[in-house]
Amino acid sequence: MTDPLANVQRLVDDWERDAEEKAARYESMRQEVERISITASAANGAVSVTVGPNGIPNAVSMTDGVSRLRPEQIAAAVMEAMGKAQAGYPAELARIVGGTVGPTPSGQHIVAVAERNFPQPEPDDRPAAPPRRRPGDDGDFTDDSFLR
Repeated sequence: MTDPLANVQRLVDDWERDAEEKAARYESMRQEVERISITASAANGAVSVTVGPNGIPNAVSMTDGVSRLRPEQIAAAVMEAMGKAQAGYPAELARIVGGTVGPTPSGQHIVAVAERNFPQPEPDDRPAAPPRRRPGDDGDFTDDSFLR
């Protein structure tokens, strides 16, 4: 006959060992997540933004190339680079989660939250709007007349 007390002790020991292994995997995940650093650029490399372990920007750099840009173009380039860097965050987090804690409900939740907070940018594949012609326009799309 098996000793019921020995069976209970074995179950407790297995539970304790499993809990310690899970804690070690989550600690490994936490350490890897803390090292996340993703950099993306825009405006032909004139602007770069780096996001850290929480997907929040922690560095912005610019080259002399920004001198050819208007202020609103620089601002747009910063936002574009930031969006690109943040869009890479969920995939990097998913890679880390998959390699440490695996497809656990908590790991899946962590990745899902990142995907919700930092979605992939919408592709800008809209066709360019054609220039509008005014009635009587000669079609060259300028306000200059050849008669002047």
